[in-house]
Amino acid sequence: QGPPGPMGPPGPPGPQGPPRSRHHRQPAKKNGAFSDASVCICNVLCGRETSISALFFVSLECLIKSLINPRNVTKMESTFGTWMKDTAQIDNEQIWVAEHFSGRLVKEYKSFAAFHNNSSDLVDVRKFFYGCGHTVHNGSFYYHIAGTSSIGRFNFETMKLHTLIVENALHHSLSYLLHNSKTYFKVAADENGLWLIFASSIDENIMVAQLDQTTFSITSYINTSYPCAKAGNAFIACGVLYVTDTKDTRVTFAFDLLKGKPVNMTFDLRSPGGVLAMLSYSPKDRHLYMWDNNYIRLYVVHFISDE
Repeated sequence: QGPPGPMGPPGPPGPQGPPRSRHHRQPAKKNGAFSDASVCICNVLCGRETSISALFFVSLECLIKSLINPRNVTKMESTFGTWMKDTAQIDNEQIWVAEHFSGRLVKEYKSFAAFHNNSSDLVDVRKFFYGCGHTVHNGSFYYHIAGTSSIGRFNFETMKLHTLIVENALHHSLSYLLHNSKTYFKVAADENGLWLIFASSIDENIMVAQLDQTTFSITSYINTSYPCAKAGNAFIACGVLYVTDTKDTRVTFAFDLLKGKPVNMTFDLRSPGGVLAMLSYSPKDRHLYMWDNNYIRLYVVHFISDE
């Protein structure tokens, strides 16, 4: 076999090869090129390394069957926005709200009671955010820095901002990852840690990058080979990316990020009409957070393993 040729645009995942350790991680390429790599950190149920066969079992058990127990929390004035609880800190009951799809101030509520009483503090996150793909994880606010290809990590305690440049990502000229919510980058948390969802500037497919929280860097890229033009919104739960249709009524595409291949899984999400600005999963309480038609809503995520 001769030396490899020049790197081209990423293609769909190849055929399944012989079994190999799923703890092997494909490193992020410094030149920004993407690879169709499967990534696994740990057994998401018990938090420790385990066998290949067990990981395949865990991935199956973690698939979502349906969303149950919908709850309207309150109605908001803005059509666009993001409401967040810390997806990592168990004892943190604070709520953060980033209104509209662009701004620099985030409202901080000490509790649900303070949220209902509209008693908040304003936090200046130092740079303008854009879109509705933010998240709060382990005391920091992760967001797309408007007008750039960078993600910001703002620490609420130290008030310090760190930035991460994402290569080969669509980030301007209305070439959105998620057009309905005017979002270029979406930060997602699940049982495996933090992920970044964005659209490749090479082929306009949905890309998912895994983030290292300690170094605030990208450790791997995964090309789902699914065009962002078909996506309404997206979230990640238990190592699986779920993508809605362009009307945000139904999950129509799922991709197992641990195995690196699509999954045959669809389910209803919401009634048609209006704007679904935000859709995020929290591994802390296994709820789906929504900003839907000016209402912020909660759904309980019902996994196959819950049967």
